[in-house]
Amino acid sequence: MSRRLIPVVAAFFVCSLVALGVLQSFSVAEDQAKKEQGKVKPAEVEDAQKDGRVVTDLKQFMRKKLEASNKILEGLTTEDMALVREGARTLNKMSLSAKWRAHNDVMYKQFSSEFQRVTKDLAQAADDDNLDQAALKWMGATMGCIECHRFVRNTLIVDLKGTK
Repeated sequence: MSRRLIPVVAAFFVCSLVALGVLQSFSVAEDQAKKEQGKVKPAEVEDAQKDGRVVTDLKQFMRKKLEASNKILEGLTTEDMALVREGARTLNKMSLSAKWRAHNDVMYKQFSSEFQRVTKDLAQAADDDNLDQAALKWMGATMGCIECHRFVRNTLIVDLKGTK
């Protein structure tokens, strides 16, 4: 395997783990919040999860982020900088959306700002046709995602559960 592809393959595995964690952490947090607010009855949430139906808009938003992430990964593995650029710009644009700001916490805001910066740098690396720099930026973005979602799961969701 080419040494240039090792970071890309590693990023693929990390992205897969992030995707699973992202979907799980946000669906749990949102379902819990809706249950507490009385917007969704617990039985409705459980039935929807069993049927595999999408329960929330946030879950759909997270899927769109995953689709953009997959474009970046595909672009890196095939050296298609147009795909990398498209995915990076999509993620950057999504990070400016109100749906992105799921929490008003200072640390969450810092993670979001860093993500916006790194996706902008990733798009620039794609514009410069610099595969190595793009792969490094994507790995940085992925690590930021892991840390942010860990923070959301372990801090913000725990706080949400503690405020019952």
